[in-house]
Amino acid sequence: MSVRPSRVTRLLFWSLVAAVAVGVPGVAGAKPAKSTSGVIYASANHVEGTDLYVSGDLKDKLLGRGAIVYVVQAESGPTPGSVLVKADKITIFTTKGSLTGTGQATQTFNPDGTATITDGVYKLTKGTGAYKGHKLSGNFTGTFTDGVYTFDYTGKYK
Repeated sequence: MSVRPSRVTRLLFWSLVAAVAVGVPGVAGAKPAKSTSGVIYASANHVEGTDLYVSGDLKDKLLGRGAIVYVVQAESGPTPGSVLVKADKITIFTTKGSLTGTGQATQTFNPDGTATITDGVYKLTKGTGAYKGHKLSGNFTGTFTDGVYTFDYTGKYK
């Protein structure tokens, strides 16, 4: 005796096949994250209350050239002579759109007036234009010399 699939079973099977063929997010066709890296040059612009406004330019392997603006606050760091710098809002802008999110790092001051930036992390989760629905997150380190921050970063773009 052979068992024939019910009409509901056949309908579910063909619905799943169609979803895979079309690429429903999470089922199939999800694009893998792309690795990227870049450099940011930034300087402090002004202070409002406890907020420090910083802006600069960036060069990214995938996104190309653009601008960055972020607002930071500092609190006691993990070691003497350091501060934990938190950015509640980071926005990068390119000709294709923008990405906005958060980040933080530890800044350690050196006796010569320079600083070293370590343990940097960022998550840019809200995109506009060509970046709508995309995310960029990763890690960074950097230096502060002669009033300019230089950040080297790596990340995953989804």
